[in-house]
Amino acid sequence: MPRLTPARLAAAVLLSLFAIAIYGGGPALAQERHRTLFDLLFGSRKAPEQAAPAAPAKRKPKPKPKSSSILNIDTSKPGAPVQKLDTAKHVLVIGDFMAGSVGDGLLDTFAGEPGVVIDEKTDGASGLVRNDHRDWITSLPGLLDETKAVAVVVALGSNDRQKMVVDGTREEFHTPKWTAEYERRVAELTSLATKRQVPVFWVGAPPFQSPSLTADIVTINLMLRRQVEAAGGTFIDIWEGFIDADGKFTATGSGVDGQQARLRGSDGVSLTKAGRAKAAFYVEKPLRRVLGDTAAPLPPGVANPPISDYGLPDLAMPAAPTPAAITRTEPISMTDPSLDGSNALAARIASNATGPLVAPNARDRLVLHGDTGTPPEGRVDDYKIRTK
Repeated sequence: MPRLTPARLAAAVLLSLFAIAIYGGGPALAQERHRTLFDLLFGSRKAPEQAAPAAPAKRKPKPKPKSSSILNIDTSKPGAPVQKLDTAKHVLVIGDFMAGSVGDGLLDTFAGEPGVVIDEKTDGASGLVRNDHRDWITSLPGLLDETKAVAVVVALGSNDRQKMVVDGTREEFHTPKWTAEYERRVAELTSLATKRQVPVFWVGAPPFQSPSLTADIVTINLMLRRQVEAAGGTFIDIWEGFIDADGKFTATGSGVDGQQARLRGSDGVSLTKAGRAKAAFYVEKPLRRVLGDTAAPLPPGVANPPISDYGLPDLAMPAAPTPAAITRTEPISMTDPSLDGSNALAARIASNATGPLVAPNARDRLVLHGDTGTPPEGRVDDYKIRTK
């Protein structure tokens, strides 16, 4: 048996400790982590406990906005939709895409008035030239019977810058035959309503971004105005509301609230919401003259005030004051001849007991004798003041 030296004893102890480190320690130690020789010799340090990840905080659901029962619009705002009366007056809107914009604006304008219903029957691609697509002359009488409209708002012409079939021939835009047929159709469409005593409000087209299209629209608007007014309708010109200070097309401008807003779409043709409201603003005033009192019935015993052009009650005017007695005098001109006596003859004849006497007037005394007469007291040539 070999001799156990101190060196061998130390080596054996180290090997035993190493074996315990690897194979000993129990299941709890194995579950934590492998311990090293450094931990056995100098003691182990517990690893810092890791806090469990906090559960994500639950977000409170956002409250849903309160909405009204009609079109989900807050009825507390002006112009919010209300229930229309059975006796409400109907306004028929027909025409092309521009009529659709005007109709949308009128729907918003009269949304809060129970006595007015806007019946929008528009076709964006229609016009008076292509009656094969939509013949407004044929369909208008049926629409009037259906809606019992008290007024008709028309906007046609923006799509009519094209060829038209006249007597089987395709005529170019603005030729004599094209113009004659187009004016005939405008007058006939207007007369269909005016003969029924239904007012017609024909809205002219605004300028467009294209210079050539704008030039042709000017021509069409002139024809529309002439024929509509001749047939008893009213032509509403909205041109000024959609141009700048130089009279050119502008995409932005003043809205109905006086603030700057974008009025036209990016295509330079369509109208934005602010533009639709502005176009409807031009129609609203003459339309209210026809609608009259459109307010909801008031409670019994309450007088219903008359409605003005803008839908506001007419204010009672104060009684005129009783005029005071005025003493009127005849005005005197600064060049009145009687001021210097020039209205009198060169010689004035006076009668007395001894016979006629010739007395020179003021001008004769000044010219013949240099006599300026006695100046009134206080005048600049009254030298008596200076001598006092």
